[in-house]
Amino acid sequence: MNSFSSSELFGTAVFTLILGAIAFIVIRGMPKMNGAIAALRKRTLIWTQVALVLTVLQLNFKAGDWRFSIILGLIVLFTGSIWLAARHYDLRLSAAERAGDSAQGGPKE
Repeated sequence: MNSFSSSELFGTAVFTLILGAIAFIVIRGMPKMNGAIAALRKRTLIWTQVALVLTVLQLNFKAGDWRFSIILGLIVLFTGSIWLAARHYDLRLSAAERAGDSAQGGPKE
């Protein structure tokens, strides 16, 4: 019950590749998101926290059975990587806006 069969390993590898491809597409598309970065950051942070709690609960209640916890852990990594990329892009975008304001003589009132 605690050992992985070859079909489970294959399914986990395919799931990892699918999540990786989706994360790559979403992260590469972030510069095209004009005002939706803040909303994306909030949603992915919430889903990262939910997946992390589910992973910890799964590990506590199913001690010794790692199969479902690995899938939940992959979801934590997926949502966490998108949140981190959105945070990085948002900070870089706001720093560029501040640099643009200071180059124009500061904010106008």
